[in-house]
Amino acid sequence: MGKAKVLTVAALFGIGGLAQAGNLEELKQLLSAKDVQIDMALTADYLYTTDRKDGVGDSDQFGYNAYLGIFKEATQKDPVGFGISLGNDWSPVVGIEPLPSNDNQAKIHEAYVSLKTQYATIEAGRILTNIGGEAPFTWQNINIQRGLVWNGEPVFYNGVRVSTQIDRFSVYAGVNDRDTSDGKMALEAGAATSVNGYVDASLNVLLPDAADDNPTRVYNLTLNISYLPALPLTFYVDYLDTPKSNGDDINSWGAALLGEYKFNDKLSVGGRIEYVNNDGDGDNYSIGTGNSALTLTVTPKYQIGKYLYIRGEASYVKLSNDYYRKDTNSLKDNEIRLGAEIGFVF
Repeated sequence: MGKAKVLTVAALFGIGGLAQAGNLEELKQLLSAKDVQIDMALTADYLYTTDRKDGVGDSDQFGYNAYLGIFKEATQKDPVGFGISLGNDWSPVVGIEPLPSNDNQAKIHEAYVSLKTQYATIEAGRILTNIGGEAPFTWQNINIQRGLVWNGEPVFYNGVRVSTQIDRFSVYAGVNDRDTSDGKMALEAGAATSVNGYVDASLNVLLPDAADDNPTRVYNLTLNISYLPALPLTFYVDYLDTPKSNGDDINSWGAALLGEYKFNDKLSVGGRIEYVNNDGDGDNYSIGTGNSALTLTVTPKYQIGKYLYIRGEASYVKLSNDYYRKDTNSLKDNEIRLGAEIGFVF
């Protein structure tokens, strides 16, 4: 889809959606009465990487999200639930080269059924990972671009997950294909709890088969902090371990802090600061072998009515070694990217 088409579709969708807001709200209320949740989103995004000479990759890129999700939670009263979501897969990441392309195909992101028994809930199908502090798509997050820490984590995969509540703790375990087609299965497990009502903590692990096409083991700790109502925070840290046949594993780690300060119901500013570090033998974050990176992202947002919003973004990445190509003869160790987004989210 060309640049003009992306913006035109987004504008028409936004205007049409606002015009039909009453009907959409009635539909949502009707479905909610039957414990069914419907989510729709359409966004148009523009990203521009500064200080890049002509002929060296793309300095700018338009992208879009078109998303529809329908979910029903399994409860004691109605023990059968389901979830299905579909759309394209535009998920830009700060500091990743080349810029993502918007020539992606529509696909099914989630498609699962769930069953709630007296003791546990079972989910089976294509499911979303429990790992990390960010969601897959631009409109679900406080920043347009996802972070480098997020880029080292799994997102969707096919599998079975069993979860249960034990006193103040929720725990889960399951198996999945790590979103590879090699027939190898990964083990997943985790536990979560709330501390004093202000901090939700979760610990998660993903352990693929060493012969998996993507064998990286992920160990994750996530904290959601709601002590300040105007500034909710998320802190998460990952340790990645990619085994090699020669025994020289690739080890990396990363930590990110995210927050969004809400001035009022319309205006807010989101921010993320993170640090990732590759060891000298590999690259789990797509920033160059042995590189570390410090990133800073700031995203002001203005809400227009209930469903429409606009926001801008500026991100800065500083690497420990030169990696980003700015012209045909030289590399640099830093990158500045600017962005903008208009979105309709229902």
